[in-house]
Amino acid sequence: MADSIFETGQLAKLVLTAYRNNNFTEKDTDAGEYTTMFNPSSISVKLQIDRDDSQANGSTSSEMRFKMIKPQDYSIDFIIDGIKPVNGGKKEVPDEVQKLLKVVYTYKSDEHRPNYVMVRFGSVLLKCVLKTINITYNLFSPNAKPLRAKVSCIFTSCIDQELSELINSKNSPDLTHKRIVREGDKLISMANKIYRNNDYYIDVARKNGLNNFRKQEAGTEIFFPPLKKSNP
Repeated sequence: MADSIFETGQLAKLVLTAYRNNNFTEKDTDAGEYTTMFNPSSISVKLQIDRDDSQANGSTSSEMRFKMIKPQDYSIDFIIDGIKPVNGGKKEVPDEVQKLLKVVYTYKSDEHRPNYVMVRFGSVLLKCVLKTINITYNLFSPNAKPLRAKVSCIFTSCIDQELSELINSKNSPDLTHKRIVREGDKLISMANKIYRNNDYYIDVARKNGLNNFRKQEAGTEIFFPPLKKSNP
């Protein structure tokens, strides 16, 4: 059963933060981050398994052999409202849309791609890239100025290539574990619980791009990759 991305936490706004690298160690200070006006109306998670559906000649079915676990898709819907006052003032919908696109969509010419995006909502933390974004303007002023927009985003989970290869390794009998850090959790004890050994927490920190292994923010998603077996 897949781990839930939801854990108990305090109510908070959805925040999308732009990063330059897929280790999520370097923020894009030019793009910054975008905080939604209201909490998302929905969040859905799509889990996919890729299987070989090829059939032998003359057969009517397939063995559907496992190939890999595909990256997760996260669908998030929220509203941008230019009518209701927020923090003492009203927002301009076109300006808000541009701020959002600058974080998640705008092409970065120096890096030849859009940004990586960290999504935070309370204790939920997702590291991903934008797959699609649909903006529906559904309320206008008499002079056709947009006053409200519904935003529907699909993000795809993103990790560095080395960790991805470990997760989908067919040579390791060990399963990759994914855990969400709870309040008070320590990386050392989490690694020891999974590997039954205190020696691997530094490797886990490195694979996840963690600068500090002593304290992790509650809600952080951490991958514990398979151990490479040494030949006897």
